[in-house]
Amino acid sequence: MIQNSQIPIKVTTSGCEVIASGVVHLTEPEVKFEIANLTIRYKFIKDSEGPRFTGEVVNKEMVIRLHNFTSALGEGILKPLEIGKISGKSLLATCYVTTSEGDLREFHYTFMLRE
Repeated sequence: MIQNSQIPIKVTTSGCEVIASGVVHLTEPEVKFEIANLTIRYKFIKDSEGPRFTGEVVNKEMVIRLHNFTSALGEGILKPLEIGKISGKSLLATCYVTTSEGDLREFHYTFMLRE
């Protein structure tokens, strides 16, 4: 549940409850989230292939590599991707990134629990 100081708000979509959503402005090539007992790290990678993402567990962290996410118009992972479990529920994530000159990024994220 997303909390406001006065009014509790519950957002659901496709059978999932949104537990966090926001925007982070990035000046470096990674961002880290800690949710309950899970650490999720997004890393931006440049290589000679096209835009794509890969993920793996490294030192007890879920590392999601966003390869060649350099579009000024934006690109992302819009279909919820399962990245872990919290209290027996699936933790899913989406993200959308716009990149400007100098690799400055606007990183939109949403974390959800499958009900």
